[in-house]
Amino acid sequence: MQPMTWNDLPVWALLADRDILRAATPERRLADVLNDVSSLITATAPLDLAPASAIYLVDSQHDRHRLFHQCAADEFALPLDICPEDGMPPSVTGRSKSAIYGLAIHHPSGQRMGSVFFFGRTAKRMSQEKLAILRLLTEEIATIITHRNGGTGTLIDMVELSTDEIYVFDPQSLQITRANATASVRTGYSAQALSTMTPAELKAGISEADYRARLVPLLLGRTQKICFDTIQRRRNGTVYPVKVQVWRIKGEEADIFAEVAIATADQRKAFGLLEQVFDAIPGGIGVFDNRSRLLMANRRLYDLMNIPPELFPPGSSFEDILRYNACRGEWGDGDHEAMVRERVEQAELGLPYSFERERTSGKVLAVRSEPLSNGGYVLSYTDITVRKRAEKDLIRNRDELEKTVRQRTAEIAAQAAALEEALQQEKNINAMQRQFVAMTSHEFRTPLAIIDGAAQRLLRKKGGIDTAFLGEKTQQIRSAVARMVELMESFLSAGRIETGKAELSLVDCALHKLIEQAIKRQKLSSHHHRFETDIDALPPMIRCDALGISQVITNLLSNAIKYAPRAPDILIRGWEEEGFVFLSVKDEGVGIDAEDIDKLFQPYFRARTSTGIAGTGIGLSLVKQIVTLHDGDIFVESQRGKGTTFTLVLPVKGPARTTETEAAAEVHAA
Repeated sequence: MQPMTWNDLPVWALLADRDILRAATPERRLADVLNDVSSLITATAPLDLAPASAIYLVDSQHDRHRLFHQCAADEFALPLDICPEDGMPPSVTGRSKSAIYGLAIHHPSGQRMGSVFFFGRTAKRMSQEKLAILRLLTEEIATIITHRNGGTGTLIDMVELSTDEIYVFDPQSLQITRANATASVRTGYSAQALSTMTPAELKAGISEADYRARLVPLLLGRTQKICFDTIQRRRNGTVYPVKVQVWRIKGEEADIFAEVAIATADQRKAFGLLEQVFDAIPGGIGVFDNRSRLLMANRRLYDLMNIPPELFPPGSSFEDILRYNACRGEWGDGDHEAMVRERVEQAELGLPYSFERERTSGKVLAVRSEPLSNGGYVLSYTDITVRKRAEKDLIRNRDELEKTVRQRTAEIAAQAAALEEALQQEKNINAMQRQFVAMTSHEFRTPLAIIDGAAQRLLRKKGGIDTAFLGEKTQQIRSAVARMVELMESFLSAGRIETGKAELSLVDCALHKLIEQAIKRQKLSSHHHRFETDIDALPPMIRCDALGISQVITNLLSNAIKYAPRAPDILIRGWEEEGFVFLSVKDEGVGIDAEDIDKLFQPYFRARTSTGIAGTGIGLSLVKQIVTLHDGDIFVESQRGKGTTFTLVLPVKGPARTTETEAAAEVHAA
């Protein structure tokens, strides 16, 4: 039959092609576009296809086609590469019991660039006419891949995760050809609107002529980058300061001109706090993008992998890191390139996996990979040398148990305890890592939104800001920052206690002043709550760690506010009995179910009555640990819907079993 053209297509095929073109927008990730396009083709009813497909691209070095993308093909054991002449292996055909359609896709130049496989719902093959339509629709996949794998497309895919604004533009017309999602979010313009603008139009006080003048050194090839500070203008007319870097990047066909606008506002401070938390995690963590490039890593990762940070900074390839380890004998003898390729392919499959690896030094690492929604993945490394050694010792002692049972019982018990401690430490590290991811993705979102919203309102007001409005917005920003700092301090303190690095710094402390300061701080974030105090019976001084006890009081007051949003009265009482100081915090809020009270001080546990209320589950666990370090205790009385009372008990003279760390000079907490 004659080759089919677009003019010959029936209406249903033209509608399918229209939907494919709509899905192939340049602002989206290539993997998401290919998923949607494959789904649109397989969902076209007249073709009678199963919801599965596989795309293979030419591997010129090996004269084979390698698996590039698959969609809903879990039921098929797809090979990683195929011979284009042989098509899909017979084993896949026999197991699927359905017709398989292997279609070649071509570069616009006419050269074959790969194959796409679709699977019929039954073994009955479609007609030649429908197969010709499927072939035309499939060529749209080649067009999409060719377009996105060009120089500009590759650059945008690489920086899409960036929190800075990035604009790729034509150096002659200055028209923006691509912009990342951050640019749309920060400026308020859609990607389509930005594509009709120039970078100069986004600047306040810089004309197009000024902008062109700044580009002259780049255009003449005197430098690869220029930098300057300016003011960026949003769609709504508000402005914000940025540091601009304009780059000239060498490309295969033509050089690429890209502007990076780096915001210099409060989010940079917040990112600095996140980096501190990242480095505080005891295990090694590395975040990689969907092309296996290192985005972020903490110091512990470099220590555990024994690689120099200066050789592998952010942006380095995971493949280069693996090759570095292979070449110095970390994996033994064999084909180093084959070992590297196998590990890179496993990481890029997008599936979770874990294994244990013993280094040449004898250190044993537990390695775990978790996929990210954007196509990247997180690698975590945990030192389990102590645990593995204990396991080996346990096995050896078990074999000798019949001969030396009496002599070895005590040693085996000690080793079992060491093993249990190592296992518990590993669980704690994993819990901290999970909590870190949850907190950064959820808990920081609200205070950052408050800061940004208040800042935008202030910018809109410009010169007409009255004192009351300024005070209100400043208070919102201070409250949001205080919430972020409180989250960070709680997480870092919990981490120090979990890893055994927490030490008490004991001083003579005026407890009633700590209470007054904590109340004052809480009033910053809640104006409608009333704090009633009855603390005259407290002793003038107690021996304690002032910072730790201040954190305990702050947590209790913060919880009283949070879980009693419609009950403004909070009662704080304090008194002394037989060498112990008692402090109670009572609210009339949502209360706690009786069956949840025993679990309340467990790390990351949240009661059922807290549903819908933001929180991390760290606070009360941290309170319990600090109080325990002081040889004290804490009790809870609560009933669902009738409020909660926490009662804190501390020894007036301080903990008896703690080695005191004396200050350089006597400090009285104020």
